[in-house]
Amino acid sequence: MAHSLILGMTESGKTTLAKKLAANYRARGIGVLVLDPMGDPEWNADYQTSDVEEFLDTFWNSRQCAVFIDEAGEAVGQFDKVMHRTATKGRHWGHSCHYLSQRGAQIARTVRDQCSHLFLFTTALDDSKIHANEWNKPDLRTANTLPQGHYFHATRFGDLDRGQLW
Repeated sequence: MAHSLILGMTESGKTTLAKKLAANYRARGIGVLVLDPMGDPEWNADYQTSDVEEFLDTFWNSRQCAVFIDEAGEAVGQFDKVMHRTATKGRHWGHSCHYLSQRGAQIARTVRDQCSHLFLFTTALDDSKIHANEWNKPDLRTANTLPQGHYFHATRFGDLDRGQLW
């Protein structure tokens, strides 16, 4: 299972997409773990918490789950090696981690490099350029022009697609 980045400005649609993905995983019988500092009750999850230590304990004692880390820029941060392990070692537990953040630059490069999927909603021009370079997809430079609910979906070794929530 591959890791994913879900990035975009506030109200661009990233949490809506993540919740739809979570519901899809559960419908297929895949466990869903959520770390959400806001405690949003609308997640369709088997397990949800705002407590990082509690989350990590559940993460490492579970196998083959779809994992969603909301506000990942804050939760994972630039230097939090314990959270970095969710990306670098989580796949060995069969987990597919989804990191949600307003800015990809808030998430350590090590974590970003472990992700095979990028869902990029509208973002600042400077951030669009970073992602275009990191993903080798020049069209990502136009992410700053996407309307609300529209996004790019990039894979490391595949095509760049456009999607929309509504």
